Amino acid sequence: MREVTLDLKSHQSLTLANDALTSISYTVEGESNLTIIAPKRTTGSVFLTISGNGTLNLRVAIEDDAQWSMLIMNQSEQQLDINEAFSLHRNATLQLAIGELSLGSHQKNTIYHLLAEGADLNVRGASLIQSKLKASYSALHYKGQTSAQIDNYSIVLKGCEYTLDIIGNIHKAARGAKTHQISRVMNFDEKPKTSVNPKLIIDENDVEASHAASVGQPDLNQVYYLQSRGLSRSESLKLITLGYLLPIIEVIDNEAIKERLSQEITKKVSESCLM
Repeated sequence: MREVTLDLKSHQSLTLANDALTSISYTVEGESNLTIIAPKRTTGSVFLTISGNGTLNLRVAIEDDAQWSMLIMNQSEQQLDINEAFSLHRNATLQLAIGELSLGSHQKNTIYHLLAEGADLNVRGASLIQSKLKASYSALHYKGQTSAQIDNYSIVLKGCEYTLDIIGNIHKAARGAKTHQISRVMNFDEKPKTSVNPKLIIDENDVEASHAASVGQPDLNQVYYLQSRGLSRSESLKLITLGYLLPIIEVIDNEAIKERLSQEITKKVSESCLM
């Protein structure tokens, strides 16, 4: 698989090349728009890093019979609002990893449109909340035999704020659709400002749907065990945090992207103050 590297900003539209790893560095400047198209019957991987300040309107279309892996890494240390719309067409497959690991104050609204039969979406997000993040993720099933799995694993540091709304919506006549979600949040504050709101909206009987959510603090038994092995409390908490966030990489089948994501998560956790 060949590699393509691009540095983009402002208003851009990009059609992905078949059988390629496309690395995109995108800088947001004010109101910015980016459209990414995966053409019919193509395969490949995308590594998208986002920086800058302002509002990004991101549109991603995975066309018929296309199969893609994508990693989106938010690296902005400033104020950033992101509006995303993903469209999956007939027999389209998207394996998506999301890294929210920066110090910026961010707001994010994401909608996944499963437009035709065979559309298959698998999302896994890792968030290290070091300031403020308000995020909303919605999977909309318009046709039957579509599938969406959306998992989020988040660490909220002391004094930080996190709101997560996650919605699975199966429309009428979308028989055989499957929508599932898992949300796990670990707080490092005794009085956290955290809100997790899972929701299912089902207008069809012959479907599969579920949601699971948990919000808690680090397991003290794990901390004590690691400290008994010679680690400091800070080292113990960072090791637990890595174990919590690193499984995100398993959703990606490209080894180069998996390695980059693993390095980025490890770096951000090492730099953060978890006490």
